[in-house]
Amino acid sequence: MGQALGGFGATIAAAYSWQSTFHWFGIIGVAYAALLMVFLKEQRSASPALEDKQPMFKGFRALVTLLPFWIIWLYFSIPSIPGWAIKNWLPTLFSGSPDVPMSEAGPIATITIAVSSFIGVITGGIMSDRWVQRNVKGRVYTSAIGLSLTVPALFLLGIGHSTAYLVASAFCFGFGFGMFDANNMPILCQFVAPRHRATAYGLMNMGGVFSGAIITDLLGKSTDAGHLGRDFALMSVVILAAVCMLLVFLRPKTTDCLT
Repeated sequence: MGQALGGFGATIAAAYSWQSTFHWFGIIGVAYAALLMVFLKEQRSASPALEDKQPMFKGFRALVTLLPFWIIWLYFSIPSIPGWAIKNWLPTLFSGSPDVPMSEAGPIATITIAVSSFIGVITGGIMSDRWVQRNVKGRVYTSAIGLSLTVPALFLLGIGHSTAYLVASAFCFGFGFGMFDANNMPILCQFVAPRHRATAYGLMNMGGVFSGAIITDLLGKSTDAGHLGRDFALMSVVILAAVCMLLVFLRPKTTDCLT
């Protein structure tokens, strides 16, 4: 929902300025954080689980020596390349279509991705929860299917021109990415014990953001050179490699790792 509403930032910026748009969107975020601090309460167990306290960096050392974690980390980071590319540059790609100004391209792009991702999250979650009851690799397979859907979507986004064509391709990408996104934490839980999961997911998010920063800069240069569509299509090759890596190397032994 936030991504969809964020797309109207381009519409607001067209009427006012990018500076004021960023300021007001930031103020809304700060106000929302204040509300969460006041009203979001954590329900703690009356008798918390008895666990030995560990040194701060022991969990980190346990993660970096766990080979499946690095496979998951790469698998999470690599799809962040097109994920951030879509968030940051899809409106620009849409605005390259005939008769689509940026004030309209922003909402079209972000609403399409947000709606399709929402459907993909629900679909991927239900499919994964049912599949893993019959096969311990059910979550891995569901995630791979979702990410595979983004491969043709990226390719078609890169070579498409009409608005309807781009919207259909973006919808396919968002649906597949939603299926992938819904299963990242559940897959992590199959390899990492509860006491280390926050650290693990923090590292995964860090890798994803770093990947997004790199691709955002590269696609900015690609836009200046007039190759944005071509480079969108080339990202499909990177995603295909990530899917192959997941299926070959990630082999969970349990539906939930508790130790």
